[in-house]
Amino acid sequence: MVPEDVGPLSEDVGPLTNRQVSPGMAFFTDFVVTGSVRGADATSTPAEVTGLLGDAFVESRTGPGQLLRSYHLVEVAWERQQEGEDWRGLYVTVQAHRLDVPLSVDALAADLEQAGFPLVEVAPDGVGCRRFVRPDSRVAVLVDEESGQVLAMTTPAWFAPGARGEPSPWSRESGRDQVRHLVGLGAAEREAWARRRAPGEAEEAARWWWFLWVACRQLLPDEGERRFGHDRSVWEVLALWLLGSCEAAGVLDRTDAVREIVRYGLLEPDTAVRACLDAIVVSRADVATRESTPYARENLEAVNASRAAKRLALAAGELLPRVRDRALRAEVAAWLELRTRLM
Repeated sequence: MVPEDVGPLSEDVGPLTNRQVSPGMAFFTDFVVTGSVRGADATSTPAEVTGLLGDAFVESRTGPGQLLRSYHLVEVAWERQQEGEDWRGLYVTVQAHRLDVPLSVDALAADLEQAGFPLVEVAPDGVGCRRFVRPDSRVAVLVDEESGQVLAMTTPAWFAPGARGEPSPWSRESGRDQVRHLVGLGAAEREAWARRRAPGEAEEAARWWWFLWVACRQLLPDEGERRFGHDRSVWEVLALWLLGSCEAAGVLDRTDAVREIVRYGLLEPDTAVRACLDAIVVSRADVATRESTPYARENLEAVNASRAAKRLALAAGELLPRVRDRALRAEVAAWLELRTRLM
């Protein structure tokens, strides 16, 4: 891979360039490891991206709610609910299919393996593409199944390894029927039902719990809405139980479980924000930052704790206007001030 294939963004390819690889390849491996281009990631604002990547871009809008910016290979997208609101990051994509010289997934995977950040292959998409993911950086890699050419790399990944990335062997209607049955049961009855129905093999059980959670969140009523004769509070209890079961089965970690709680409004704002802060396993004083901690295999635990803190702080930040407790508001604001420095 020659540097000019990457363009001007290859001038500074980040923290892994001490390895003996070409500047072009380092650009791609750094993106997979860090989930960012020169520090610009899916949480960056348009102004932050301009500061990091420059103003040599083409920009387009789809109505007032979506913004797409292209730096040739690199595309960054944002969304907002209505005119005048702040833009919210959607994704960063490296469009590798635009390269003059194709990028081989075997070469990319070998370099990542050497660096200690291997890719994980998940189920193919069924239409001619292989799919890989680096779970901690949440970077997805899409590959042409026939040629082995990398087509695109995107963060956050739109698919996941394990149970979340595999097709379900059960029908959607079956999931809905089971969830409708569960919402009418008490806690003891739900547990007894699960003991009877849950698959015995761990991997299959993880897939089953995820299947039920997906069915539940599709049926979860909006606030104030009633569905199937049950108010939202009953659905919230079921949803929290299913998320806890997904976490116990290993299909979700604590960070993702809490973020689902926030996304679907399963707890009142102050309680949800406390859950976010409680799930952060490192203090603000000790958290790894881009300045303090290299992306290296020996630092992976600290890097991932920093990434989790960033995601949880952003989730809590979405609730900030509705939080009453001043101490909670101050703690979230302090974490958000660190956002651009976190991994």
